[in-house]
Amino acid sequence: MVLEPRIKCRCSSRQKEVYRAQVYHTFEYSGPNYKMIKFVLLLLLGLTYTPAEGAWTVDPPYYGQYYAGMGGVRGLWVDPSGDLLAEARGHVHVVYEEDNGDGTIAVRQVEIITAAGLNLNHGVTFHDGHIYASSAVRVFRWPYTPGSRTVVPDLSEIVVNNIPSGGHDTRSMIFDPQGRLIVTVGSGGNVDQNSNRARIRRCTLAGQLPIQFEDCEVYIDGLRNEVGLAYDLNGVLHGVGNGADQLNRPDIGGDIHNGNPAEEFNRFDRPTGQHYGYPYCFSTHNLAGYPKGEQFAWPSFLNDGIHDDAWCRNVNNNQPPLIAMPAHTAPLGLDFYKGQNCDGGNGAFPCSVTGDAFVALHGSWNSDIPVGYKVAWYPFSNGEPTGEEKDMVYDPDTSFRAVNAVFNNNGHLLVSADGNGFIIKVTYGMPAKPIRND
Repeated sequence: MVLEPRIKCRCSSRQKEVYRAQVYHTFEYSGPNYKMIKFVLLLLLGLTYTPAEGAWTVDPPYYGQYYAGMGGVRGLWVDPSGDLLAEARGHVHVVYEEDNGDGTIAVRQVEIITAAGLNLNHGVTFHDGHIYASSAVRVFRWPYTPGSRTVVPDLSEIVVNNIPSGGHDTRSMIFDPQGRLIVTVGSGGNVDQNSNRARIRRCTLAGQLPIQFEDCEVYIDGLRNEVGLAYDLNGVLHGVGNGADQLNRPDIGGDIHNGNPAEEFNRFDRPTGQHYGYPYCFSTHNLAGYPKGEQFAWPSFLNDGIHDDAWCRNVNNNQPPLIAMPAHTAPLGLDFYKGQNCDGGNGAFPCSVTGDAFVALHGSWNSDIPVGYKVAWYPFSNGEPTGEEKDMVYDPDTSFRAVNAVFNNNGHLLVSADGNGFIIKVTYGMPAKPIRND
């Protein structure tokens, strides 16, 4: 028997048949202590139960599956062995699959870094024999052999020190092809007075560590809170960022905050130090009479003698986004499908999707109608966005708090949801093998 957690899932009729076959609702009792009763019964059966909350919808020919439970899970990274590294509540876990040989798989978790007191909160990556993870004020690393799945001794090393604290406190990281560490820092408030903090820096790790953050070069400037980072098929870095709130500009409609400013999907192919507008400029998403992505001055700078609309529309001053995404959706994660195993079946995304972008949207607070709470799919053709936006994973009840989205070596999409405390897996063409952990 295969027994899965009881999860609220809006599914197609075909998916419901699959889930029913997997006995998702074996125990229908819901009275007092029902979770404990389920847990005890499953122990007696020699099976495992992982409680999970939250709902999602994935439409055929794609299929969504609960993958792993992990409270507060945020950052995800696939290491060179194909294992998933996941940051959750200050710790780093490795998550991996084993084939049970009976048509099911086991998904195992090992907490490999217990970083008490380091206040890790989001970023995790792997490079050149080390796991890297970040707090609001530092980047740390630990020696690790991919695929070993063993607990890392308490050998943390500070790599980057004295990152500005407060404000937006996630520090996303990625390495460039030259082995330089790229670190993002968001704004100190809703709209700062300048961009001295809200930028991406690039750190060369050769020499003595730790490096002082201010000694790292300014790689990209003027980004309010660029959390998701990923390289496309051509090796060009892209990012997704969160726009400001409470936008009111009387000369173009007054209170226009519900549809503006756009969240930004940016391409970083300009010279080092290029400015992307924040805090002086914003991009439209839904403003009557104007196209998406039109550049305007933020109200508090409009009459400062420099940063007017004309200044913001000059690409020498301000680089507009590649895609103007819906306002307040809170993009936190980004990955491009690189065609992993795309001709190998077994649930891999199709080769036709290669090069497309997938963005994890955490969901809004500054919108009268809740928006986000999904994974958005942006098709690309010949390296350029087609202008389409699709829903890959979505939740009409706005309880799905997507944080990160990454493709594993099997061509499956893995999505973390911190408010729900789980990771889901999305496959194509066929439901994933049922998970049985025993």
